[in-house]
Amino acid sequence: MKLWITYLRAIAAMFFWAITFVWYKIAYKTYRPYEVVFFRLLLATVILFSIILLSKHRQKIEVKDLRRLMLVAFFEPFLYFNGEGNAMQYVSSSLGSIVIATIPIFAALGAWLFLKERLSIYVILGVIVSCLGVAIMSIGSGELRATLIGIMFLALAILGSVGYGLMVRPLTLKYSTLTIVAYQSLFGTLYFLPMFIFIDGKHFLQVTHTLSGIYTVIAMSLCATIGAFVLFTDVIRKLGVAKSNIFTNLIPVFTVILAFMILGDPISTRTIIGLVLTLLGLVLSQYMDLKKLKQRYVQRGR
Repeated sequence: MKLWITYLRAIAAMFFWAITFVWYKIAYKTYRPYEVVFFRLLLATVILFSIILLSKHRQKIEVKDLRRLMLVAFFEPFLYFNGEGNAMQYVSSSLGSIVIATIPIFAALGAWLFLKERLSIYVILGVIVSCLGVAIMSIGSGELRATLIGIMFLALAILGSVGYGLMVRPLTLKYSTLTIVAYQSLFGTLYFLPMFIFIDGKHFLQVTHTLSGIYTVIAMSLCATIGAFVLFTDVIRKLGVAKSNIFTNLIPVFTVILAFMILGDPISTRTIIGLVLTLLGLVLSQYMDLKKLKQRYVQRGR
């Protein structure tokens, strides 16, 4: 039963990250990118450390692990946000989606090389099929266009996502998800502070603040910065880096569904094929765990 709970946590985390793309459109009507990410992280830091203090959930962090936590935050959100956010100015959204969808491939490779995670043939096939599904969805949504600097920024985003998984995995075996995400948010806030001040600080002081903009940033902080990272960090603890990262391909699936339900965007046959392949790859990557779970139910039934 615990495995199903882990899967539900992974799915919920991806849903929270997917709906964030819808909220970005609302938030950006009032605020600029670095304003949004800075205040998301700042609010998350205040909330998480308040919970830790009030619940007396303090955990003593070793110096070497504090440095690792600084690296976790440096990889994600700092590198990832800067890489993906800047890349989309130089590449088409279709190509950007395809390149970002390769993250599970690089994450699996990194987990195998550096963390010695075992990769079954089902995990490898599942990652490939799922990434192919995302590529098919993306190809049907527009032209494939990129510049060299755009590709470099996308590579930075991939490095951030993969580096995050490799850095955070050992920490999940020693500390609670609450502690990890709290420090990740704290260091992320400090990394983005200079960028907020020097790039968007003047705009923030002059902008006319709106309730929709404020509420959206709060919702993004609660659901994406706190909720999604707390959930996904626990998923990495339970499943490892390789099998966890394949769930990130659910983000474009949820985005397509939300765009259809909220914005009325049409869903083409090509999109449906991509959705099916993405989900098939996800199930395939978890096949061995699902098989073991089924065997346990059969044994209990006897």
